[in-house]
Amino acid sequence: MDYKVKSTDIQHPLLKPVLEELIPVFEEAGIKFYIIGAVARDIILELYDEKSKRVTMDLDIAIAINDWSAFDVLATQIVSLPNFTKDTKQQQKFLYKSNFEIDIVPYGGIKNQNDKIYWPPDESFAMTVLGFEEVEDSLLKIQIDEEVNFEIVSLEGVFLLKLFAWKDRSNKTTKDAEDLGFLLNNYFNINRDSSFDEPYNKVYDLEDFTELNAGAIILGQKLNLMLAKSPPVKAKLKSILEENIAKAEESKLINQIIETNTILKFDDIAEAIYLINNELK
Repeated sequence: MDYKVKSTDIQHPLLKPVLEELIPVFEEAGIKFYIIGAVARDIILELYDEKSKRVTMDLDIAIAINDWSAFDVLATQIVSLPNFTKDTKQQQKFLYKSNFEIDIVPYGGIKNQNDKIYWPPDESFAMTVLGFEEVEDSLLKIQIDEEVNFEIVSLEGVFLLKLFAWKDRSNKTTKDAEDLGFLLNNYFNINRDSSFDEPYNKVYDLEDFTELNAGAIILGQKLNLMLAKSPPVKAKLKSILEENIAKAEESKLINQIIETNTILKFDDIAEAIYLINNELK
């Protein structure tokens, strides 16, 4: 689906100029890319006249490449642009005008059998890219000011990648859990119109209807559809959810979500996690 937005309506004033410089580099190299993370989430919220509670001053971009030599060539091209520099400590990070951070995360043939990438030369820094290929089929096409065209991950795609990221680094940060709670709390409102269509309208048969529960069911349905051709990835998703369902009050996921989203209650999030998992067939 295609969406048109105005740069003046986006919470990220540097997004358009950053992409105006980066997109030609990606296109010349023949590299597929799409935007993930908070910027993708915030653009989707903006499409539905919603706002995020936290404005991010960075940009996460996923790129499909087969080897590190392709990344090195791309990095050289990016830093040759007048407004870009390379972060000296983190290999995936670039800086636009010294303060706007851009993380470029490679996936595809470059990953190992555990769906992780290990950054050279010593491979001491690893990142999970599980789900990056699976979200491609549900990418949203965005056009800014009828000039800049690019794709972003869908809201359910944001949830999927955030959950896998949470599993990978929940001992280091609660940011992913905070974002997951925000998505759960707002998902139904973003999908209110589609909730009247099949098969999503079954949420109105709930005995104890809440927007949180209804959103969880619709999210589960869309994740199930997204992962229909990827049983191993769906199994890993279910494993995370079922592990936390089984741990009940000891669930790290649920506890981190409610600790970072004080308006949410444990029992409500536990039920939402159960409902999502129940839709994954």
